[in-house]
Amino acid sequence: MTAPTQVTLPEEQERFPLLTRLFSQTRWARLYSRKMMEAGLPLRGEEFLVLLLFTTVGLAAVVTILSRQWWGFLVGGLLGFYLPNLALNWQIARRKTLLENQLADALTIIAAGLSAGYSFLQGAKLAADQLPPPISEELERVVRLSSLGMPVEQALQIMAERIRSYDYDITVSAILVQLRRGGNLSRILSTIAETIRQRIELRGEIAASTAQARFSGWILMALPFAVACMVFVLNPQWMRLLLDTELGRKMIGMGIVMQTLGMLWIRKLLQVEL
Repeated sequence: MTAPTQVTLPEEQERFPLLTRLFSQTRWARLYSRKMMEAGLPLRGEEFLVLLLFTTVGLAAVVTILSRQWWGFLVGGLLGFYLPNLALNWQIARRKTLLENQLADALTIIAAGLSAGYSFLQGAKLAADQLPPPISEELERVVRLSSLGMPVEQALQIMAERIRSYDYDITVSAILVQLRRGGNLSRILSTIAETIRQRIELRGEIAASTAQARFSGWILMALPFAVACMVFVLNPQWMRLLLDTELGRKMIGMGIVMQTLGMLWIRKLLQVEL
């Protein structure tokens, strides 16, 4: 499958020219470039790495100054690195969910266009004009790449590679087979759209039935940290027994590991593949 392309900024528009050149050839830059496309953000991978560098160093310095402890640098650095990644992964998941929820409507519009005598690209353009982002952006990109000379099959493969969704993979595979071998593409798309709607409805029912268990898991995960913060504010000497002694640090590490394993176990139990 052809790798997705990414539009790069001209050199004079680079936000951090020196640092972006330093990071541009690294494996991490390529990894985050893919994530930027999945999130729909107008950033390159090396630019996000520069942002990570600033947030990591900045929060490490702030927490160290406020806490006046050596571990403040470590805690602040971890927060500075983790929080932007958390926000990025949330944006990727949010955009992917929006795209999956919009796919059935897009396929219905394209199928109606095909039944009316339109070509596939004309139907895709019709869906892009009628639907909101982010799916309109993806369909417009497919139409634009095709108008520039790229085969429709390759443009669709690039879209599926960029979105990385099971529903889109199945849809693109079905479209490619029908475009190459012929057949009633309108009926195929209508069938896929109905199947996707049923899957979305089932996902909603599962999410509603497991909401209480997921909320309980988050409470159990956050409660020890909330209690630790409260004790640190009310009586810092108690917390210093954990932070300043070897046994206390081992207990903290063991508690974090056990909490993490418990949370992963709860997530695994509640995860249902459709």
